[in-house]
Amino acid sequence: MIIALFFLLVIALAALDIPSLTRQGLYKDIAVYSLFMLTAIYLAMVQFYHWPFINPLVELARQMQSP
Repeated sequence: MIIALFFLLVIALAALDIPSLTRQGLYKDIAVYSLFMLTAIYLAMVQFYHWPFINPLVELARQMQSP
């Protein structure tokens, strides 16, 4: 139920923002908006479902410390 409400909120936000961007012809802004929205959706799902999330900076630090 909570996930359905979350996706309804995402759709409502997109329905409010994207039409005004298309009227102004800001297609690159729509691409950036979509990228950030998809990232936010993924991070919210990771937190809600307790999926493993690999921090790339930790992996990079681990590789730099090993000989």
